[in-house]
Amino acid sequence: MKRIIPLCIAMLASIAAHSQTTEPVNLTTEEVLSLIKGKRISTNNIRWGNVRLQFDESDAVYASGSNFNNRGTWKVVDGKLCLEGPRFDYTGCGVVRKAGDEIQHLWPSGGVHFTFRAP
Repeated sequence: MKRIIPLCIAMLASIAAHSQTTEPVNLTTEEVLSLIKGKRISTNNIRWGNVRLQFDESDAVYASGSNFNNRGTWKVVDGKLCLEGPRFDYTGCGVVRKAGDEIQHLWPSGGVHFTFRAP
């Protein structure tokens, strides 16, 4: 009996840790649009740190950080957020996915480009 109690505790801890792990889920075009269109979001950019993005209702996107203020364009195609701008370090379309309460935008190659918290 004394051996069973530590085993049960270890199993419960393992189950609790596993249940907190959330597999990323790709978002649909409609879900992505509802998160960004006409909104300002604060992101954690993998290369640039904290970056604020303002997605206009049209196709304009404004990116600002501690040492820059850039303008580009955006669109969503098949659930992928496409960004382009003469001074952006990102050109192309990347999957947008949700992992727990975090939203992730990926580089076209698949790595994380930036993250932000889901509302």
